[in-house]
Amino acid sequence: MLKSMKIPPLQERRKAIRLIFFFKVVEGLVPAMPSQDFLTPVRQSKRRITPKHFKDFKVNNIVEQYSVKNSKCFTPIQCKTQLYKNSFFPKTLIEWNNLKESVVRADTVDIFRSTVLQWD
Repeated sequence: MLKSMKIPPLQERRKAIRLIFFFKVVEGLVPAMPSQDFLTPVRQSKRRITPKHFKDFKVNNIVEQYSVKNSKCFTPIQCKTQLYKNSFFPKTLIEWNNLKESVVRADTVDIFRSTVLQWD
């Protein structure tokens, strides 16, 4: 039924909503959550770590967490428990770091929203 109505799966819709809210935090559009209180920018180095992606393959790969694909990347948050690892900032931060440069460089929330929905 979802395919016939061209609605993306719930998991993809949730990911897009998380990324849109994260964009608002990064750009300072959420006054109650200043990004400098929660996020540490990555020191840019010349080395790029880019893991290979397979569509239906799921694994907890440590390289995936430290992947830097855009200029607005943040240092991954170290988590001791699975509960904290799956909370908003640690989970979304890794997804944010894997976005393409053209996506994170959007000027407005509407442009970001449309590019994230196309990218997924």
